Amino acid sequence: MKKILISMLVACTLTVSTISTTGCFGKFAAFNGLREWNAKFSKNKFVNWLVFLVLSIVQVYEILFVADVLILNSLEFWTGSNPLAAGDTYRETDANGNSVTAVKMEDGSLYMRLDAATGEKQELVLQKDEEVIRILDVKGKVLKEAALAEAE
Repeated sequence: MKKILISMLVACTLTVSTISTTGCFGKFAAFNGLREWNAKFSKNKFVNWLVFLVLSIVQVYEILFVADVLILNSLEFWTGSNPLAAGDTYRETDANGNSVTAVKMEDGSLYMRLDAATGEKQELVLQKDEEVIRILDVKGKVLKEAALAEAE
């Protein structure tokens, strides 16, 4: 048992060391998704702590971390997208009550809903390929299109 614990400690140390020095470590979508789910599981911090303990004892956190390191983040590094990152949601509201909600779609596009404080709403889709970025309405009609500047 002592050898297993020491081996796990060395593996974790090497993993953390590699992650902190390479700079190419990905989003950890699976691990962070579970962590965020656990944080929202209950409004009672003791219930969340108990769920965390159970998931740690069953080693769910550890399994997802290793899956992120070895598989998902490697895919993200080589392909540019993480398969679990689709569905990531961003929400922001300004001081005037205007808000934006953005969701990354499976095809790599970005769905955006803009809610003005006046009650006006607009839904847009942003698509990007190697040469062009497009803003479309939700029916697929191109509203605006711009060529991407080449990096020099």
